[in-house]
Amino acid sequence: MDLQLLLVLVLAIALGWLLGRHEGRKKSAKTAYPSLDMLAGDRQSETMQTILNMAEREEALDLQLSLGTFYRRRGEIDKAISIHQSLFARPDLDKKLSAEIQLALASDYLNAGLLDRAERLLKELLKTNNHLKPKVVAKLITLYEEEQDWENILKLASEAKHLKNNKAIAYACCELAQSAMKQQSWRDATRYIQQALKLDSHCVRALLLEAELAENQGIPNKMLASIKEALSYEPSILAVVLPHLKTLFEQRHRPQELERLLEQEWQDHPMPLTLHSYVEYLAKHDNVDEAIEKLTAYIVQAPTYEGFSLLLDLLIEKGESLSLDYVQQMKHILLQLQQSSDDYACRQCGFEADRHYWRCPSCKEWETFVPKLAYTQINKSKPLSKVRIPHAK
Repeated sequence: MDLQLLLVLVLAIALGWLLGRHEGRKKSAKTAYPSLDMLAGDRQSETMQTILNMAEREEALDLQLSLGTFYRRRGEIDKAISIHQSLFARPDLDKKLSAEIQLALASDYLNAGLLDRAERLLKELLKTNNHLKPKVVAKLITLYEEEQDWENILKLASEAKHLKNNKAIAYACCELAQSAMKQQSWRDATRYIQQALKLDSHCVRALLLEAELAENQGIPNKMLASIKEALSYEPSILAVVLPHLKTLFEQRHRPQELERLLEQEWQDHPMPLTLHSYVEYLAKHDNVDEAIEKLTAYIVQAPTYEGFSLLLDLLIEKGESLSLDYVQQMKHILLQLQQSSDDYACRQCGFEADRHYWRCPSCKEWETFVPKLAYTQINKSKPLSKVRIPHAK
């Protein structure tokens, strides 16, 4: 259905342009324009060939440009490059149309992984064309991200002032800060972190780097404040920072503070991730009964293998025999589960992986990778008595 709609759109562009150009002229009886019946029926290949024949006409530049883009989006990069290269080589193009074709060809090269060719065309456009500048800069940023050329991204941002708040710029600063920290260049790391937060005050990764820097400098209060701020913007990051929090509070001999923090996260953001973290803490600190009670109260709403496994561990630790009714309820939960070997997923495109990424390997978006345990929200407004699984006393 998507292909049919796209063909209709391309055909509409072609017909509108050609009919507008030849307005007042009598159409030749041999002109074979495809009908909507051809698009909707079983003649799509014939229709596409007709459109391609129309595109070969000297005056159908817009249609050829659209077809090249269509092929690129379908993943047929070679066809897209061939069309756009042929157009770009024409000497009779006006400057505006030539720039659009050059941008399309650069996009083809970028998708094909021909980064040096794409960069050359984009840099030329950046110098000579103003109306396409935002698109050109965005393509260059994507290119430099692929090359991990963070310095060039910052240089580009300084020249293109309208991109000061772009998340990609802030994450380039984070990458440079991470590199500086590995080299123990604390001053440079601080400068890059501050620059990232100036660009994006809610940049979670910058806040976590700030926390790591504070830990290295022996400032635990600053470390905790930065982690808490990051959690306020992105609760799912708890999966990443929890080991650091445990170490911090153990070193400070303040386990009650960690309990209050985990409880607050569970209260503010009810989801399997926060529930499991809180329950695990309760069980570890001699509150197994309370842990079992909370977990059994909500696991029916958001059943996960992790939660089910945690519940079994708690029951084994408690060492009580289970009633038949309780075992049947557990079997019911087990049947609802779908096992997955991947722990993280991109909420932008759905790409899954077994580790956390700051930038999705698939859609290339920043800060979209979250634990699957953060996907499902738990309705805490339901009375516990309605969802609690009775266990043997």
